[in-house]
Amino acid sequence: MNKSMRVTKLFYTVTALLLLSLTACKKWLDLETPSQVDQDAIFSKEQGFEDVLNGVYLQMGSQNMYGRDMSYGLLSVLGRSYDTTITSAIGKLYFQGAQYNLQDDSVRIIARNIWAESYKSIGNINNLLANMDSHKQLFTGTNYNTIKGEALGLRAFLHFELLRLFAPSPAAAGFTVAAIPYMTKISPYKVVSATTGAVLDSCIADLKVSESLLSESNLKTYRFTIWATRGLLARIYLYKGDKEHALSYARALINSRKFPLADGNSDLMFSKEHLFSLYTSQNNITNLYPTVFNPDLSLGFSPGNQTSLFVAGSGLSSDWRKSFVDPKTGTAIGNTIAPRKFYNNSTSPNNANTATPLIRVTEMYYIAAECAADNNDIVYATDLLDSVRWHRNVKKDLTANLSTDSLNTEIRKEYQKEFLGEGQMFFFYKRKNQPFASLPYTRVPLVAGATYVFEKPE
Repeated sequence: MNKSMRVTKLFYTVTALLLLSLTACKKWLDLETPSQVDQDAIFSKEQGFEDVLNGVYLQMGSQNMYGRDMSYGLLSVLGRSYDTTITSAIGKLYFQGAQYNLQDDSVRIIARNIWAESYKSIGNINNLLANMDSHKQLFTGTNYNTIKGEALGLRAFLHFELLRLFAPSPAAAGFTVAAIPYMTKISPYKVVSATTGAVLDSCIADLKVSESLLSESNLKTYRFTIWATRGLLARIYLYKGDKEHALSYARALINSRKFPLADGNSDLMFSKEHLFSLYTSQNNITNLYPTVFNPDLSLGFSPGNQTSLFVAGSGLSSDWRKSFVDPKTGTAIGNTIAPRKFYNNSTSPNNANTATPLIRVTEMYYIAAECAADNNDIVYATDLLDSVRWHRNVKKDLTANLSTDSLNTEIRKEYQKEFLGEGQMFFFYKRKNQPFASLPYTRVPLVAGATYVFEKPE
């Protein structure tokens, strides 16, 4: 059996058990024997543990997750990355998403898929962790620590994503509401949802163990390394409102100088700045991009609002991020609307950029700036933003005596420019419990029950 078949077979056997643990109370029996056979085969060698992790990354790169829906697809529609043709012509899913109608059936299908595939990956991670200690003799060198640390980091990452989607933010509802199940083992019984505070604490606990196991010498951005662990800790602490710890982790990552900011625009995804990214297959992205960046739908960012965001006020037209292409040709002609970074500066839309960023070092600058602004350290916060701006060819310093409100506006604009089409702005607005009426660009009537909370599958 080749590696791909091994990974796929293990995913299916673990998923059958996991789905029962999330949806039913009866004991799981029928698949116990075949699952044990598969596990014995997979976990008989060190490579089997590696295969399971590879399977998790493949799952995360699927259409329902970061291959589209959780990056440049639905979450970017919700995050107001696009403003053109926001009518029923773009299709029911995106039109309902633009109205923040998360109760609509088309959105609920996507939510159900994200929920199922995320917990599928978590189930495989838990299966891997459950088998590590009894097979410790299989691991060579530092691989035991590396694989365990990576698995714990991914488990925290996936749970935090689910929390940000399926539970209200702490700013909106505090920490004591029932949120999501935090799965640390495969169970045949229904798992009760933990509170938001408990989920955040569990994420942090997993990440602290992950940090203790992983090496600082590993700079592979396509794996969940210690740098991804620390970046995620900064993100979680900010979401929690613990700005002291958020600033500490963000500043340490910046000061490590392991991920220097770009000095050119040959790669508009700025891949060398990624703390953690996925590499989706070329064919997959080539097939999926046209479902969003489609000339017939014209779902993109209009030239007028490009100028408003990138140039007006504190910006400059030289900003490398102000780079858009025609979705049909992949070239910059006429009124271009698709972010060029997805096309990797190619003249052909079929030569898409395959790096999907999940944590960037620039986010650490923005986290540190927000925390500094909260501490009224305007000079440090402004310096952090200017550092990113100069490395995006915006060679124009912000005013040194900005008010806190003006500084926070600049931070928000930097998020918008940096993460355009990456799904992060939805989480930004949700974290701040931003009033829907104040969301930018898309001017379609919102439904009466507009919400930032995706519906959990029944």
